[in-house]
Amino acid sequence: MKNKAQKQIVRSPVVALISLGCAKNTVDSELILGRFVESGWMIAEEPADADICLVNTCGFIQDAREEAAGVLHELRSLKAGGGPRAVVALGCLVKRADDSPELESFLDDADARVSFHDYSRLPEICAGLLGEKTGESEPEGYSDFLIRPRLRMGSPHTAYLKISEGCSNPCTFCSIPKIRGRQISRPMEDIVTEARALIEAGAVEINLIAQDTTAYGKDWDGELHLKTLLCKLRDEIKEDIWFRLMYACPQHFTREVLEALASDPRFCRYIDMPLQHISDRMLDAMGRQLTKLQTLEKLDLIRGIIPDCAIRTAFITGHPGETADDFNELLTFVKEGLFTHAGVFTYSAEPGTLSAKIEDSVPEEIKQERRALLMEAQRAVSAAHCAAQVGKTIEVMIDGAGEDGLIGRSQREAPEVDGVVFLPEFDAVPGDRFDVKITGALDYDLIAE
Repeated sequence: MKNKAQKQIVRSPVVALISLGCAKNTVDSELILGRFVESGWMIAEEPADADICLVNTCGFIQDAREEAAGVLHELRSLKAGGGPRAVVALGCLVKRADDSPELESFLDDADARVSFHDYSRLPEICAGLLGEKTGESEPEGYSDFLIRPRLRMGSPHTAYLKISEGCSNPCTFCSIPKIRGRQISRPMEDIVTEARALIEAGAVEINLIAQDTTAYGKDWDGELHLKTLLCKLRDEIKEDIWFRLMYACPQHFTREVLEALASDPRFCRYIDMPLQHISDRMLDAMGRQLTKLQTLEKLDLIRGIIPDCAIRTAFITGHPGETADDFNELLTFVKEGLFTHAGVFTYSAEPGTLSAKIEDSVPEEIKQERRALLMEAQRAVSAAHCAAQVGKTIEVMIDGAGEDGLIGRSQREAPEVDGVVFLPEFDAVPGDRFDVKITGALDYDLIAE
């Protein structure tokens, strides 16, 4: 019998990715996975099935750092039991630890760390960790990386579109400019092209995101260009989809932007505007660049131009110097019922920020107590907003199946962060839209038929 040369079957390497933090991180994760697919890697849903597991970390606040450290520790244990051969930390916490050595311990369980400027080289870096020899390529700029194909995560019918990177706002409590750098706005044509690609891939809802969407274009010439971008999307995208504006900082929010949003029903009647506080003392201490009066004028402007607009906001309790009077002013403000949705966070001193240089004068238990009071006040407000919808007929987009039927959202709810609409089971797929009648209301959610 003749010997025959046996061909060796070479398996493509396999990568898994866990994405933590905000939607901006999700976009980066999708771009990273796209680069791996382009490089011939296979993608695993479970870290145990991968040769390498990546963790795209969030380093914004202490809770996020602890979450990242916990995930890395779990993966380290999985590796010891025969799981992935290497665990790699990416993203914001990596950059924070580079600049603030006191945060290094959160990354102790990672075999390697990769920051933003090396994202384009991740496949070859990971191949090297597996012992494969690869040529070294020059890292491409982050803006160039953003136009690469994305391997979408989660539901294909809803997508995030990043319109700029970084932030140039002087908020004293925030580490984002140290992590992501100063604002760099993407060219409008790149954004429109990416919107078309997302739609072709099945997206029927596009959420516009950035660290500050309303500052879009300011880094070019000192002027604000969000209105022009919105009009360009309106005029050049013909499909019947939803566009949603997220992370709209109030100091850059203009009448012109509101008028553009009101000009087309495809723009969701929804604005995400993080205010952080309402006391003039605290707004000044936080470097928020506007006063209480100016904030109220912005909210009046929204209600005047888009009366049915849902408004989401975020607040921080316990910033250094916050007195009981400051907090009570904020609590009274929330109880006025202006916000459909709100998130509340307790202050944590971020290394390298101006606020961290001030004595953290509010005890942790007081921060938590104030947060609980704000959340309870907003729960009552949200319940009232939901109750006001009962009896109305609204358009709902289906997100998927729940325990007892379908789950959807109207234009008034953003994916992942707001309430939902519960529906009975019927023939529908994610992304379908229907007119439904609201028959019941919970604290944050609606019931419809």
